[in-house]
Amino acid sequence: MTPSASHKHLFYSEMAKLMEAGFDIRKAAEVLMDTNLPAPQAHLLKDLNHGLEAGQTITAAFSKDRKAITNLERSIIGAGERGGKLAPAFQHLADYFSMVASAHREAVKGFIYPVIVLHLGIFVGSVPASMMQGDKTPAQIVSGLLVTLLMVYTAAFVLFLGVRILLKMAPENPGIDRLINLIPWVGKARRNMAMARFCKVYHSCILAGISMGETAQVSSEASQSGIIREAGIRLVKVAKAGSELGVQFIADSAFPKPFARSYATGEEAGTLDKDLGRWSKLFQGEAESSMKALSVMLPKVLYFLVLGFVAWKIVGFFNGYYQGLDSISE
Repeated sequence: MTPSASHKHLFYSEMAKLMEAGFDIRKAAEVLMDTNLPAPQAHLLKDLNHGLEAGQTITAAFSKDRKAITNLERSIIGAGERGGKLAPAFQHLADYFSMVASAHREAVKGFIYPVIVLHLGIFVGSVPASMMQGDKTPAQIVSGLLVTLLMVYTAAFVLFLGVRILLKMAPENPGIDRLINLIPWVGKARRNMAMARFCKVYHSCILAGISMGETAQVSSEASQSGIIREAGIRLVKVAKAGSELGVQFIADSAFPKPFARSYATGEEAGTLDKDLGRWSKLFQGEAESSMKALSVMLPKVLYFLVLGFVAWKIVGFFNGYYQGLDSISE
């Protein structure tokens, strides 16, 4: 069972708090186990304890359940462990999942009313027309309504699967990633989310003192963006050649120009740790704002489409009604 974003936010917040208070990872896990955690997180801490007892690293012990822990979490925890900065790493994750949980709540609230209107539209489009025909029993009318609902649910499910497949392909496929990013509101939200993930992992790696080549590779993979992943390959080549990365960041269209320029100047000034921390917070704020805008606009688009469908059905119903009256009068 995969923990929800809100559960992960609370989990990592508590871990960060305990680590900042001076608890080691074992003691922090022990304290949390006594707080009646949700089942997925309790299982995660059990895996952690078993892994540590077996001599595994913290990252390996956390990563035993690949469904419960994402690549982003593994990357940030791994960087925090290597650099002895687990508390900031857990805080990065807590902030990130707080943003994701907030966006999810807004989306759910926004879709409630359009979904209700959609069902009302299906009812208006099916039941009155069937009743006006006068040749159907109540059972046939209800069965017709249920068939219509089934068709709508099937279409929605197929659409959901298609979107999900595309989103799963996007982290590996730059072309699909670019195509999705062209969609109004969706593209902006995805770009900001990808940069937020990239900066969080990059910042954690900088604090851990990890080589620039490995930092670029791990961060680009954790971004969940095919475009940034492709750019990461170029960054790794530059790093392996022993060159500074600032020029490559500026030359690469995968990264926003203000960020790229800031990276280049930070590289020269030796302030990359502070700059990446600042950009991490900035992109997270931008991602949260764009996700909220998306959660507002998508339900509105659906709402107006549903209204158009309902209006079309109502017009069709009255046209049929008046045509029936005309035929009777003739």
